[in-house]
Amino acid sequence: MASLDLTRLLNNARVHLPGAIDSNLQLELFNVLNDFFQGSNIWQEAISFQVKAADLLGTVYSIENQSIASMVRLISLANSAALPVSATMAVPGDIILNTKVSNDDMLTATVSLTVNDPTTKDGYPEFPSWTLNKYGTGILDGLIGRMMMQPAKPWTNSQLAIFRTRRFNGVVSQAKFEALHKSLNNGQTWRFPQSFNARRGR
Repeated sequence: MASLDLTRLLNNARVHLPGAIDSNLQLELFNVLNDFFQGSNIWQEAISFQVKAADLLGTVYSIENQSIASMVRLISLANSAALPVSATMAVPGDIILNTKVSNDDMLTATVSLTVNDPTTKDGYPEFPSWTLNKYGTGILDGLIGRMMMQPAKPWTNSQLAIFRTRRFNGVVSQAKFEALHKSLNNGQTWRFPQSFNARRGR
């Protein structure tokens, strides 16, 4: 069942898009959410994995996120002492260290995520529930902008589409800044699940 925030967003979109059908809205909403999360890095997850001193340089460490989502990029990698570790993730989920570790250790990779199938029973992707509460107006702009770009529809409006898309892009930039600076003034970056434990332990 769609959340209240999602229902509100779709109802607001329908006001500006007379005649739009739900399947069209669902498709474009997925695209907008994908653009939002890929562009902002606001949805993050911390994933721990074991490394051994005997591992060869170039060993591929495969990690999997617990959220129903697609991995986008590696944000950071730290050892058990919370010190940064240099690594790459050219293929999402495959981490390669740039230098060998001197001791067996547990590393924690923080990765950014975006929406992915499977969707809910209502046909919507799963994503952090707080996203719409905080960035819903901008996501609505993105949805309306994409819909208004569609040619030969009752709601087609290229000028308004450009205006709405610019506002959406501004919110993506805002979310990216807040993700980078951990939203110190306005909340916290979504991390599941290890960072919650870390915060409680401070």
